[in-house]
Amino acid sequence: MALLTRLRWTLQRLGLAQAWAQCLFMLVLMLAGLSWALRQDSMEALAKDSVGQNSPILFGTAPVAQWNTLYELDSLAAQAHANTEASLRATNKRQTKPSPSDKQALKVLPNNGEALFLETYRLQIEGEYAQALQVAQTMAQRFANFQLGQLIYADLMASMSGGVPERESLMQKPEALQRLQQLKTEALQRTRHAGTDALNGTYPEPVRFLSPSVQQMIVVDAQKSRLYLLAHRNDGPGLGRLHVLFDAYISIGNKGMGKWREGDTKTPAGVYFVQKHMNDFMLPDLYGSGALTLDYPNPLDKQQQRTGSGIWLHGSPSEQYARPPTATDGCVVLANDDMLQLVKLGVRAGTPVLIVEQLKWRNTPLSSTLVKSATGTDVTKSWPLRPQHIQQKTGHWTLVSAFEWTDQQRTVAVLTHELKAPGQAPQRVHSYWEKNQQQWIEVSGI
Repeated sequence: MALLTRLRWTLQRLGLAQAWAQCLFMLVLMLAGLSWALRQDSMEALAKDSVGQNSPILFGTAPVAQWNTLYELDSLAAQAHANTEASLRATNKRQTKPSPSDKQALKVLPNNGEALFLETYRLQIEGEYAQALQVAQTMAQRFANFQLGQLIYADLMASMSGGVPERESLMQKPEALQRLQQLKTEALQRTRHAGTDALNGTYPEPVRFLSPSVQQMIVVDAQKSRLYLLAHRNDGPGLGRLHVLFDAYISIGNKGMGKWREGDTKTPAGVYFVQKHMNDFMLPDLYGSGALTLDYPNPLDKQQQRTGSGIWLHGSPSEQYARPPTATDGCVVLANDDMLQLVKLGVRAGTPVLIVEQLKWRNTPLSSTLVKSATGTDVTKSWPLRPQHIQQKTGHWTLVSAFEWTDQQRTVAVLTHELKAPGQAPQRVHSYWEKNQQQWIEVSGI
């Protein structure tokens, strides 16, 4: 009764003294409340329906808000969902422990920007918008410089509040449109990542031989904006296999692949070797948490008169968690936490780094011919396994790695031999070859 008396007193103060006016006003309030409740239910239903019908909006709870900031799902919806699930399983297995609490509760969140991004995305496409907002808020707080994460968080907030009035004026600015497009591309590359479970036991196409003495190798797939750290895993006697020890999103040159000249802002393709690790205190902020330097240009590059230098694997500047897929001067750039993790896993000088534009994987290891040649039981001219000028009396030469690929319509190869001479430490040397009419010609080597 006290509430009703106070309401009548308020209506009288508003000039609604007559009973019919007060009733009419209260009826309008009731209708407005009912309309608001129905609108909320409708928005939720539309958003959930859009998940199964290839919604034109990736992030945002309802098309009504028209907060169309990120790329359209189109036919990628189902594939992206599956890819995200696979990637989350792999990431959470590597970085987190499952929560023992109720299934509806948020799982223990990993301390990794990409994992949080994928978790936010998964919750949205499943219609769990409240949980998605919580994860996005955690992501925005933990990684304040993760611009894609900040965009998703802002997108969720705007969608739930009906949009941002300044959006139209913001979209008129060319620099805003350019940055938005970069973030769309980054989001697409991250959600396309299908995890690494299917790659275990397979071999990158250019790898023809990799001895167990080569503990690790790095592979960069430019088309997928992905770096993989591979290591040997022994599944039994004679059953050594490669498995993905670590993978991460990366950025490459602003003009893509195929470096030819100094300053062309392209990333070179080929096989290179890690020279040294440099800590962040040795470097300007541009290189983030550290760098692994590479030996570009190698003899094959020099034979083609390619110029330039300073092609490294390194971290991101402090104002950015990650860079767009094509945004460097030619280096391969990781997020700082990923760079630290890569170094922590023991990558050392001499580790081969394979950089390709589009990576293919095969299920079988090296060919039987190369196996026999590598073990010395069948020396063949089909592969440049032992340069003719090597004298056996200098010591025992062993093949430890061999790569072959097509570069600018020519077939090239890089081989690494290890020399074990009496009384001397083992020494690894590289030789570089070009195939000319079925005959291998050495470009540079031992």
